[in-house]
Formats: sequence, C-alpha cells, structure tokens
Amino acid sequence: MTNRTGRRPTAEERREQVLEAGISVFAEFGYHAAKTSDIAKRAGISQPYIYALFEDKKALFLACLERVRRQMRDAFGRAWRSRATPEESLAEMGRNYLAFLANPDSPRCQLQGYAASADPEIRAFMRTGFMESAKMIAELSGADHATVVRFMASGHLLIVGTVLDLPDHYVRPSASS
Repeated sequence: MTNRTGRRPTAEERREQVLEAGISVFAEFGYHAAKTSDIAKRAGISQPYIYALFEDKKALFLACLERVRRQMRDAFGRAWRSRATPEESLAEMGRNYLAFLANPDSPRCQLQGYAASADPEIRAFMRTGFMESAKMIAELSGADHATVVRFMASGHLLIVGTVLDLPDHYVRPSASS
C-alpha cells in the first residue's frame, strides 16, 4: 500500500497505522477477543507484519494503551496555563478532556485496559498510568489531593457517559436534558 505521495510508508508510519487500527479493534472487542488479523486488515498490512513491529499481541495492546494515555495527557498539557486558582486550571483541563473524548475509540480502549487488568502486566501498566496522571494533574493545577481525586472521578464518569452515549444530564450536574 502506498500513501498519498506515491511512496511506500516507512516502518514508523506503518507502526502508527497499526496503533490507530489497534485502538479501534481493542476498543470494539477488548484485549482477549481482538484478533491481530482484524487489526492488520484495518491497518492495510499483512498480519505477519504486526509481529515485525510488536513482539506479541500484549505488546501491541500496551502500545495502544500508551497512545491513548499520551492523547489524554496531551489534552491536559495543552490546557495548562497559569490560572488564578486550581479550580480554574482544572476547568480548562476538563474542557480539553472533552476534546479527547470526541473519538470514543480512545476512552473505550482505555476501559478495555481496565477490564484486562486481571493480567498482572496490564494491571501494573494501568495502575502506573493512573497514578502518573493524578500526579500530573496535581502538578499542573496546583489542586490538593482530594480535588484531584474528584476531578479524576468526574473524568471517568465522562468516559462511561461517552461510551454509553448518555445524555449530558447523567454525567454533568449542571447540564439539562
């Protein structure tokens, strides 16, 4: 497969295609039910090429989860500006987080990471990411621990609202139906 310029994609470009396809397939089917053949088909490559890029299906899943984590953190980081109060900083981060949620595959994939946490390696990855995100939010906003916990709880409620396509009034206290 060639790209728009008529040249063959590089290994890094193929890796990016596989990650995007992987996020979509893992979001839809979860870690255990996802098939690398489906990911390869969506990425427009052969299944063996996936294993040239990733050691195994778990390595691909963790790379997809890392991509989703980076997207979320980038949304928070783009929102950071020195604000008068931690609440104002968190409000701006929350607005950017809504942009992250615009593509429901990312939050679905994140939820699949939590669902697969019976696997010790996946659990450790998800746990570390959760704690690192909390630390980043606290550092960027200046909010205390309790406020960060509430902010993250609200974010997870928004994830559920996104993947279930709930009306806003179920996930945002001030939203009307």
